[in-house]
Amino acid sequence: MTTLIVHPGSPKTATSTLQHVLRLNRARLSRAGVGLILPEDLRGHDYLGLYLAAYRGRRVDNIVQATADFFAPYLARYDRVICSEETFCHDFMPSRKFGTGGIDRAERAAEILSNCGAAQVKIVLTIRPQAALLSSTYAHFVHRQHESRDFKGWLDAEVDLGALLWQPAVRAFEARFGAAAVDVVPMSAIAEVGMDGYMSRILTSFGLGGLTLKLDTEEVHNPSPSMRAVQLCRVMNREVLNPMRAELVNDALVDIFPVEEFGKFSPQNWTMPEALAQTYAEDYAAALA
Repeated sequence: MTTLIVHPGSPKTATSTLQHVLRLNRARLSRAGVGLILPEDLRGHDYLGLYLAAYRGRRVDNIVQATADFFAPYLARYDRVICSEETFCHDFMPSRKFGTGGIDRAERAAEILSNCGAAQVKIVLTIRPQAALLSSTYAHFVHRQHESRDFKGWLDAEVDLGALLWQPAVRAFEARFGAAAVDVVPMSAIAEVGMDGYMSRILTSFGLGGLTLKLDTEEVHNPSPSMRAVQLCRVMNREVLNPMRAELVNDALVDIFPVEEFGKFSPQNWTMPEALAQTYAEDYAAALA
C-alpha cells in the first residue's frame, strides 16, 4: 500500500537542515524505495499556488483533482513518499498577512492533503515552545521580510497570541487521518540530544530508523540572525527601500555577526504575561501527549 508521509513543518523548527539531510540521501533513499518531495520539487510548481489559494480560503474548484495529480507520479513510483515542505502550513508562522495569525489552518491543510491518493497518510509535525517560535519568527521577518518595527510593535500588530496553540493543529490532523497517523516531534529535544539526535528522531518518525543515512548537520542551513544582526537589519530595512536589496544586505549582516559571537536574538522590551505562559506550557505538553 502506498504511504505518503507529510512533514508540514512547523516553520522555524530546523526544517532547512532536515531537508538538507534528506536531499543529501536522496539517491540512497530512492534505492530503498523511498521517494522525496522537497521544496525544490514543489515551489514553482502550479500546484503550490492552487494549494495555497485553497488553504487560505479561496474557492479552487479543481483542488481535489490537482492534489491527486500532483502526488500521483511519486506514489506510482514509490511505495513510500516523504514530503517535507513547511509552505503547506506556512501560516503556522504567526502573521496577519494571510489571516488572523497563529496556527489556525491545520484543519484545512489536512482536508486538502487527504486527497493525495495514497492508501495511507502519516503526518510528522515538528513543534517548539511558543516563546522561541515568536522570537525566531520575528528575527526571520526582520532578515527576510523587510520588517523594521521592534519586537513589541511587530507582535501587537501582527500576532493573535491566543491563536498560537499547537494542540488544535495536532487534533485537526488526528481528526482527518487518525491519532496513530500523527507524530509530534519537539524541537526542544535538541537541548538533550543535539541536532544529530533531533534529526534522527524525525527520520525515525519517517520510518527511516533502519537505514544508515548521512546526517551532515555541521553546517547551519538558513541560520537565525543574532541579536546584533537583528538590530542592524532593522536599520537597513528602514534605510534601503527596495526589499530585495535590503535582504541582500541583511544576508551579509547575518554572516558578519553570527549567533555564536553575538548571541541569539531575544526580545528586550516585552515579557510574556504569566497567564499566557501557563496556557502555552499546558498547550505544548498536551500537543506532545
